[in-house]
Amino acid sequence: MLGAPGLAQSSAPAAAAAKPASLETMNDMALAAAVNVCELAVEQKVPVQNAVISNAKAITYVVTATHGGQIAGAGKLEASQIVNGTIVQIVGRVKQGCYPKITTADKKFVDDVIAQFSAQAKQQQKK
Repeated sequence: MLGAPGLAQSSAPAAAAAKPASLETMNDMALAAAVNVCELAVEQKVPVQNAVISNAKAITYVVTATHGGQIAGAGKLEASQIVNGTIVQIVGRVKQGCYPKITTADKKFVDDVIAQFSAQAKQQQKK
């Protein structure tokens, strides 16, 4: 992780009494991030992977600093857990949105993330 989530963790004690981020808030932030990723990828030719990771770190910073790392229904999470979950959420929305307009390499990244998530979900169901 680069700087921002680490900075957010230093303010976590102040945010410890904060209420968890709602699922609606998380969905709204992921949708806004996906729109940003699509804009950057299609118009500015920024690789989707770079844009997704940057946006996931930004959302993680907000959740950590404002909500003490807590998400409704999930409890308190580590920054890496928030980043990973947010990446999946953003990528899913990119797939629904601008997927036809992104490069082949970007499509491979999107498909790989979705495939990894699907494989992990199947593993969880078997337990």
